[in-house]
Amino acid sequence: MKKKYNHNQAKKRKPSIYYKTEMVKVKNEILWRAVEMPSKLVLKESFFEEDVKEIVKFQNNHRTFGIFGFPPFFDCRDELEKKLDNGRSNYNYSNNKGRR
Repeated sequence: MKKKYNHNQAKKRKPSIYYKTEMVKVKNEILWRAVEMPSKLVLKESFFEEDVKEIVKFQNNHRTFGIFGFPPFFDCRDELEKKLDNGRSNYNYSNNKGRR
């Protein structure tokens, strides 16, 4: 008996966790951030890019918390900035589709 494959049914993928560096301007200062994607959790902020790149490289290789990512209390942003973040990323095209 052959099983029929339903082509309309899409496979659901778990979002893969990765880490990246971002440059942001906060109160007339340029800061580098280590950001966990896709949750956009900020692990560290530093004036020097080398400090942040070291953490990002380590986390991309070893993933301290595995597939679960860091817990939310590790986010180093203040509460106001967390509230202003609407959860959309400029790096994910599907979230910004049709919005220009």
